[in-house]
Amino acid sequence: MLNAAIDLYKGVNRADPPSHAHLLPGWRRPEPPEGYHDMVALCFLAGADGARSYVWEIDYLDVTTGVFASEEVDLNITWPWVEGFSPSAADWDAIGIPHLC
Repeated sequence: MLNAAIDLYKGVNRADPPSHAHLLPGWRRPEPPEGYHDMVALCFLAGADGARSYVWEIDYLDVTTGVFASEEVDLNITWPWVEGFSPSAADWDAIGIPHLC
C-alpha cells in the first residue's frame, strides 16, 4: 500500500537528522523491527480529576497490514524529548514521526 505510506507522511518533515528545540541532543530513530518501516506517534486522550491531556506512545506500523510492531515484538524506543516537554502533534511531525490521533 504505497499510497498509505505516502499519506502517512503528508506534512511531515523528513529531514535527517531531525531537528527541534526540545529534541534530546543526538537523538536518532532506532532501527525498526523487521517488516516495520514506519515509526509513528500515537496519542490517546486521558483524563483525571476533570483535566484532560494527550498521552503519547511511539510504535512502528506496517502500513500494508495495519499491524503495529508492539503487537508482535517487544519494543524499547527511547523517548526523543527533553524531560518536562509535552509534544503536540505538530512537534512529532517536525521531527519526522507521523502522528496518529
